[in-house]
Amino acid sequence: MSQSLKPILALLLLALPYMLTAQKEAYLKTKDILYYGAIHGLEKPNPNKVTFEFNNGNKKDFTPEEALEFGLADGRKWVSREFQGKKQFFEELENGKVSLLLQEQGKSKSYLLEKDGEIIALDEENGSDNYYKDVLSTQLEDCYLTEKTIRLAKYKSANLTYFISQYNDCVHKPFPKFRVGPAVGVRMYQNVIESKFFPNVPEEHIAPSIGAYIELPLSYRPQIFLVTQLTVAHYSFSTQNQFSNIETGITSQNTHYLKHTDLDIPLMLKYRFPYYKISPYIQAGPAFQMGLSTKAYSLTDRYQFLNGQNTLIEENGYVDSGALNNKYFGAMGGAGVEIPINPYITSVIGVNYSVYTADVNTGSNKKTYPEFFVAITF
Repeated sequence: MSQSLKPILALLLLALPYMLTAQKEAYLKTKDILYYGAIHGLEKPNPNKVTFEFNNGNKKDFTPEEALEFGLADGRKWVSREFQGKKQFFEELENGKVSLLLQEQGKSKSYLLEKDGEIIALDEENGSDNYYKDVLSTQLEDCYLTEKTIRLAKYKSANLTYFISQYNDCVHKPFPKFRVGPAVGVRMYQNVIESKFFPNVPEEHIAPSIGAYIELPLSYRPQIFLVTQLTVAHYSFSTQNQFSNIETGITSQNTHYLKHTDLDIPLMLKYRFPYYKISPYIQAGPAFQMGLSTKAYSLTDRYQFLNGQNTLIEENGYVDSGALNNKYFGAMGGAGVEIPINPYITSVIGVNYSVYTADVNTGSNKKTYPEFFVAITF
């Protein structure tokens, strides 16, 4: 080896411990300033101080009273928290409604929960086997999945982190409760609606709807509910046609107009599949429908070409304000998904299909239609 390489090799050997212990691409946040640089000493974390190297090469020790948090580019993060009357650094393994903290001292690892501003120790054993599971069960009882999965929680970083993340993702906080909210949708009628004076209604027509989505849990398990969707749907349309008799010179023009509003009152059992962030559901039950208001008319005008222009010679009009104000019994069923927006608000996206078999008075006019809707419940 040449004499010129020996000094360089010696410098590399001296710098090796520094390169191994310095974690580049790090940050440190105080109350007022956010610094970027490198962290030293994380191979043996010290809960009482951290050595930070600034980009200019200067180094400084920060205490938990000075630094709010620090972290690395790979996502690892340490936070300053007060525990047992003293501020200390903890590695934050999971952040959410409940955070999981880790403190390492030598080969010893201690896990803690942070909930509602309080730090709670998760001792592996404290007078009883699996003491930490007792703490988890008590602190996380507002999620129905806790009791079902507590046996899977092991006193290891990866396992506890996953368990706490599952709790933070629990969409039913606290236990299932009465929920209500507005709903909007659109339905497509697929029947021929008949009126005494208005027989020519299209077989398919679109009706916007608005109403309320109401959900009542039937048990503390968030799977079975009683649901009603009080929905008002409105539709209107008009048609016009004309016929000309060349021999007589008479033209007949027919105009039909309909404006109608329905009220639907279903009562359905709903089953929610609860193990996903996006929860699918199915629902079905009896339903009742009644017409709230109707305005329908049919107008026939007859014109004859006289003296170089069309002259009105006859006008016949019929108004049927009571048409379609019938009452129907039937059934409604549907499926969809629920997507939690936050712990207090959930969106419901679904489709229902309704079949009304008979008018309660006349036994006529079968009605069927699908309806797409979106609801926001609180």
